[in-house]
Amino acid sequence: MDNFKTLFRLFRQYGKMDLLWFLRDTRYFFLQLFSDVVSGGCNIAGVYLLSSNFKNFAGMSREDILFMMGYSVFIDGIFMIFFVGNNSGMISRIIGRGQLDHVMIQPVPLWTELLAQGFCPFSGSPMFLLGAGLAFYGASITSMVISPLWILLFLLYAVCSCLLVISFLYLISCMAFYAPAAAEEISMVGRDMFSSLKTYPLGNINPAVKRIFLTILPIGLCAWFPSFLLLKAGKEGMSSLNLLPALLLPAVTAVFSFAALTLFKKGMKYYATYGSPRYSGFGHR
Repeated sequence: MDNFKTLFRLFRQYGKMDLLWFLRDTRYFFLQLFSDVVSGGCNIAGVYLLSSNFKNFAGMSREDILFMMGYSVFIDGIFMIFFVGNNSGMISRIIGRGQLDHVMIQPVPLWTELLAQGFCPFSGSPMFLLGAGLAFYGASITSMVISPLWILLFLLYAVCSCLLVISFLYLISCMAFYAPAAAEEISMVGRDMFSSLKTYPLGNINPAVKRIFLTILPIGLCAWFPSFLLLKAGKEGMSSLNLLPALLLPAVTAVFSFAALTLFKKGMKYYATYGSPRYSGFGHR
C-alpha cells in the first residue's frame, strides 16, 4: 500500500513537471499540438486512403477501417501519457547508455520510478484525445450499439494492447543488458514495427502468417483483432463473441508480461554483477 501511495505522489510530481514543460511558452505549446496531430494523421493516412479506394479492404468497410484507426491512435495516446517521458517506454536506451543507475539510486522501488517517470498527462494528451475522438466517430458511423458493457470491453482491450506493446519492448530490450551498445535502440525498432504495421487489417492474410501476428509477433492484437471483436460486439451484440477469441488478447498480454518480467529480473541480476561498460549522458533528463 505504501508503494502505491508513493506512486501516486510521484505521478503528481511528474505531472506538474510535464505541465510546466508543456506550457513553457505559447509557441512551443502550439507546435507540440500541431506535431501530434500531424503524427497521428500520418499513422493512419496510408491505410485509410487505401480503404477509400476499395469497397471491402481486407474484409473491412471504410467505416470499420476508420474505427480501427481510431483505436490504434488511442493506443498510441495511452503510450504517450504513461510511457513516453524520460525514455521509460524505450528502456533499452536507459540500459544501453548506462543510465539505469539514475533510476536505481532513487529511494523508491525500481518499478515505481520507471512507471512514474514516464507519466506525461499534458504533453501526451493530444494523441490520446485525437484517438478517442476518432474512435468515437468511427463507432458512430458504423451503426454500432455502444452500451456501457461495450465501453468497458473497449477500455479493457485498449489497456491490454498498450501493455502488450510495452511488454514486447521490455522483452527485446533485455538484450541491452548483455550488448548495451548494439541494443541501445532496439526498443525504438520494436516501437516502429508496431507503429508501421499494426494499422493494417489482417482479414485476408495467409492463416499461418496471421497466427504469427497474433502470437509470436502480436502486431495484429494491437489494433486489427480487438477492433474486429469490438465491431462484431457492437453490431451483433455482446453475446455474439466467442469466449476463446475474446480472451486471446488478455491471455497473450499476460504471457508477454510474465516473460518480460522474468527476463528483466534476470537481466538485472547480470547488471548487478557486471554493471555497464559504457555511459552516455545523451537523452538523459
